[in-house]
Amino acid sequence: MQRKTWLLGAAVAGGSLVIGIVVGVFLMKVWTRPLAPSLPTLVPTATQGALPTQAPTQVPTQAATAAPPTATPAPTNTPTPTPAPMCGGPASMNILAIGTNRGFYDLADVIRVIRVDFVTGDVYVVPLPRDLKVDLPPKITTYPSPQKLNEGYFLGTPVWQWGAPRSGGAALLAQTLSYNFGITTDHYVVVSGKGFRDLVDAVGGVQIYLPAPVVDPGQAHANFPAGPQTLDGYHTWLLARIRKNVGDPGRIERQNMILKALLDRVTSPAILPRLPEMAKLYSSLVMTDLSPQQISQLICLLQKMDNPKAHFHFYAVPRDLLKESAESVYAGQVKNIRDVLLWDERYKQWLHDAIEGKIKP
Repeated sequence: MQRKTWLLGAAVAGGSLVIGIVVGVFLMKVWTRPLAPSLPTLVPTATQGALPTQAPTQVPTQAATAAPPTATPAPTNTPTPTPAPMCGGPASMNILAIGTNRGFYDLADVIRVIRVDFVTGDVYVVPLPRDLKVDLPPKITTYPSPQKLNEGYFLGTPVWQWGAPRSGGAALLAQTLSYNFGITTDHYVVVSGKGFRDLVDAVGGVQIYLPAPVVDPGQAHANFPAGPQTLDGYHTWLLARIRKNVGDPGRIERQNMILKALLDRVTSPAILPRLPEMAKLYSSLVMTDLSPQQISQLICLLQKMDNPKAHFHFYAVPRDLLKESAESVYAGQVKNIRDVLLWDERYKQWLHDAIEGKIKP
């Protein structure tokens, strides 16, 4: 009887252990699983994406008959150990951030490449104007080129690409950046206009200062006076969309002002401790291939910053490296004369230097 009882107890314990392992493995998979389809593996194209490399300098060798000089051995320095990444994250992570107007399947109004350095805790936010004239990668899509950069998102969505996954727009835009500029992104985050408005309302609005009035009758009769003001989600979104009299580069500078104000609010003592909870509650407002584990790592890094303003670096558009022009480009399959921004190798180099944090904003 005692033997049967022991065997029954052992079986129950063994079964509980197996169930525990299965549940643990399941939770780990859920914890590390991307919330949306991942980006394809990106390999920059040598002719379009990769930056030109300088040939190595040839060092002449001494003649074989010459006696080798006696070298004094230089003292060896003990290498400084590289600090480990914080919060269990990778050394760095490149995130393609995309803002749309109506839902997830629309033109990309906002495009940023964000490099997160988990070693130093620095975050570099680099904008790409939506009007950049680019070529779509020919092996990825059948749509003709050239197009505006913001089309590179829209044409990959299920609206324009039959059978495409939800992430099709982000995937095509990421591949377009790789094909034209040699930029590789690891993950993406897409925020719709409604999602942005709701997120701003969720943190209680933002406080901004406008040095001059901003008026645009074409944008729902927008009229923002000069001076300090607190904006709710709708009016923050409205201000972020206006480009009258300033163009897309000017709008990007205004968006940077809004992002800095939003950062101030998110890192405030009232909001920062609630970020993990809010990330779960408002996860439906964004589309991303980040996993819950990676989102937790990003929140952890933000919470470790003693002075977030010093760690976030927002870049403006280098206007002197871009040229406004009216060019014949496609919008989908239709070719028209449209206002675009032309760029060259100098702009491409600037993008890489900014993303790597080699130049100051």
